[in-house]
Amino acid sequence: MADRKWIVVTDTAGPIGFCLSIISNTTLLFLIFSRSSPIKGPYKKMLIVLCIFTVFYSFVEIMLQPLIHLYDDTLFLIQRKRFDLSKTITRPQYVGYFGGCYFYYWLALILSLATSWGLTAAFMFPQTNRTTESFLYVIETSYDLDPYWADYVAYKYFDTDENHVRHINILSFFGVLQHGLVISLSFGTLFYCGVQTYVNIKKHTGMSEKTRSLQLQLFRALVAQTCLPMFMMYIPIGFMFSCPYFDLQLGAVTNYQTVMAQLYPGIDPFVVLYLIDAYRRIILNSICPRFLYKKILRKTVSQPDVSMFSVSVKPSISSNGLTSTSRMS
Repeated sequence: MADRKWIVVTDTAGPIGFCLSIISNTTLLFLIFSRSSPIKGPYKKMLIVLCIFTVFYSFVEIMLQPLIHLYDDTLFLIQRKRFDLSKTITRPQYVGYFGGCYFYYWLALILSLATSWGLTAAFMFPQTNRTTESFLYVIETSYDLDPYWADYVAYKYFDTDENHVRHINILSFFGVLQHGLVISLSFGTLFYCGVQTYVNIKKHTGMSEKTRSLQLQLFRALVAQTCLPMFMMYIPIGFMFSCPYFDLQLGAVTNYQTVMAQLYPGIDPFVVLYLIDAYRRIILNSICPRFLYKKILRKTVSQPDVSMFSVSVKPSISSNGLTSTSRMS
């Protein structure tokens, strides 16, 4: 497939993923806040935060219009600008708020994993003359885009000296290591919580059947929400970052991760909507009430009617005292 066609693919996957994200997350939030929702407590709060974050994430994806390209031992993350924003300071009177003691306030504000990822990409993968030349070549020959309306972050793993000998770029190496730690921490947290949930369900054998059923549904949803990003995000991203180390020149094919990142926020909530019985029944009843009615009717007919085999007890007096005679009706 020609490199330019990846622009059409990503521009199509972006709106589809955004629409799916709005529909699925809005539906899940509506069911979570409904009175009939079986999910309570901390898990409810976690799902609410997850829905809000995934909508924001999909909004950022569609606004950035990202492209990914692997060229000359460098992984380019390309962002296509929607608006002409100048890089100069527009309100210099506020520069003072970024110096002195205010500087430490801003440092405290940005101490989070997401921000650390962005800071690493900004300062540990700087733009150089070599990366700018490669970027201009890629953006013009592969995608036929105006460089003015695009920007990039270059994950350049190797530097070449005057003797044409390659050396590992130490700054980029530690930057990729930081990205790997963030990914490992995120996935490790999901895996640990999943294992602990399963262990606790096994320990509490005295809970009611209804409670156990709900706990198992939540556990299955947690497992599915762990496996889905593993195959759509973690493994593809890990493979993508390892390609330059092994000289795998995939070119525009690495945009497969752009498509996965655009579709993932819209697909993820459907896992909870499908695996939680109460939510699934509400959706099926709204979409196709006849289907749900026939399913319940078949289940009722398949069960034997206990009233057909009732036993009537009739007291009688005998010489031995009070006895009873039974009659099958």
